[in-house]
Amino acid sequence: MTINRRLFLAGAAGASLAGSARATLVAPGASAAETKSLEAVAAYVEAHRRHFGLPAMGVVVSAGPGRHFTILSGTRDYRETQPLAGDELWQIGSISKSFVALACLSLQAEGKLTLDDELRQHLPEAQLPGVSSGGPFTIRGLLDHTTGLPDFAPSLGVKLWRGFNAGKGWSYSNTGYDLVGHALERIEGKILHQIIEERVCRPLGMAATRGAIQWKDRARYPASYSPLRPDRPVLPGMAMAPAPWVDANLGAGSVAAPLADMGRYLDFIAAVGQGKGAPLLTDAQARLWLENPVVQDPANPAETYGLGLMHRSDEGRALLHHTGGMVCFSSSMHVDAAAGLGAFASCAVGGINYRPRLITLYALRALRAAAAGGAIPAPPELAALPADAGDYVGSYSDGQQQLDILPGLIAVLDGARVPLQAIAPGMFATAHPGLVDWPLVAQRRDKAVIALDHGSRRFVRSGVNAALPATPPELAGLAGHYQSDDPWIGGAAVVARGDKLFLGGVLPLRRTGKDDWVPDDAPNSPERLRFLAHVAGVPQAMEWSGRRLERRDV
Repeated sequence: MTINRRLFLAGAAGASLAGSARATLVAPGASAAETKSLEAVAAYVEAHRRHFGLPAMGVVVSAGPGRHFTILSGTRDYRETQPLAGDELWQIGSISKSFVALACLSLQAEGKLTLDDELRQHLPEAQLPGVSSGGPFTIRGLLDHTTGLPDFAPSLGVKLWRGFNAGKGWSYSNTGYDLVGHALERIEGKILHQIIEERVCRPLGMAATRGAIQWKDRARYPASYSPLRPDRPVLPGMAMAPAPWVDANLGAGSVAAPLADMGRYLDFIAAVGQGKGAPLLTDAQARLWLENPVVQDPANPAETYGLGLMHRSDEGRALLHHTGGMVCFSSSMHVDAAAGLGAFASCAVGGINYRPRLITLYALRALRAAAAGGAIPAPPELAALPADAGDYVGSYSDGQQQLDILPGLIAVLDGARVPLQAIAPGMFATAHPGLVDWPLVAQRRDKAVIALDHGSRRFVRSGVNAALPATPPELAGLAGHYQSDDPWIGGAAVVARGDKLFLGGVLPLRRTGKDDWVPDDAPNSPERLRFLAHVAGVPQAMEWSGRRLERRDV
């Protein structure tokens, strides 16, 4: 369900994709301790590839300026006969947002804009709400995701809206970055990818990096994949197919780079974290770039975001971070500036919301251990049972079938025993043929699990009264599968469960008008859903935050 691509945080490709070429470590000049640590990282890359069934993966680790080590795993062709050569392009996705922020800082130094400029000073075509309705849409606000714009609405051509006033919340918005990209093109009179290449890539020596994804470069990329059945929850071992190719020149993320160039970028980010801006920024600009990041979630104030970079911590250390997901690539970057270390990883799979963040995080831990002369730490576990796994053990029934959850999160239905895969807190997917189409979503009362919802059904725990209310006919008519042929959007299913609607069987929706709905789990969410083209009370189309999907029930 591409439309809600942040829903599932772990994913997998088909198991066959991970079986061809083992990881190759290239570590010229590495010390014995560094080599040992890098071998542990390479083993973890292989563990990831085999556990999640990932296709080609490339990793570059920087242990200081010019000291770059690479790990290559998998093949570059669809026949799985050619090992990675090391010069492939990898789509870095939203890591590109830091490149856009750098271009803005560069233009600010030349007096062509300021971060406090209202976007419409440079892009009057933007159809934004008036300033009086909630504050300005500043360049900084758009780069920080604090203007209240939706995530993936069209940036131009539609009247946009906001979920909260400027500076009064945080919501990730690719739309905002696309608007900034258009503004940069207006200011410079050039295409965005030219601006990124000229102002960021070339000064950093990233000569092989491209600021846009284009057909003419496709032979330089590893073969990429996406789910054969994107309408189902993501599971390890699910079947994959060659991913669709999509050209992109977007402010939200279109940079593609070889590992060598990303090593140079890691060095630059580490230097910025140490207060050094050369060769792109003055030292004052470098400090400005990292000053005053905003809190993303008040419940977790340690996680902040500013000008295209996430600020995180690990083992008491401050890290700079971002991930990136494209139609056919997934990437992650971590930098420990104080230690002068950085890691970037990318794999040639999209549509599953996998991000190799555990790999880049572990690379930093392993290299820090090497520098300190300590033992190599164990990597983060893969597929560990959640701490509350015991809460779900029991018998459940939907009135027709009995579902048993055994210790170890084993689901038993119709005599078949299949494990559950935790995909979010209180949410599970499984390859069980009777449960494969929807996630199982736990419902609690006084902290106790009382039911497991699945599509339009509810399995109620034995001895508990938690029956669903009847579904009104009108809501039943809204339920269905909606699809876009745009691979960026994909499809989504609307489920009527009891007297409520759920997007993807998971995201609760709340009605705000006759045909209008919003997510009910986040009061200030900017996302909007509208049902369109009704025939006998059944909508034939749905609009999700400005993107149209057609009803295609199966």
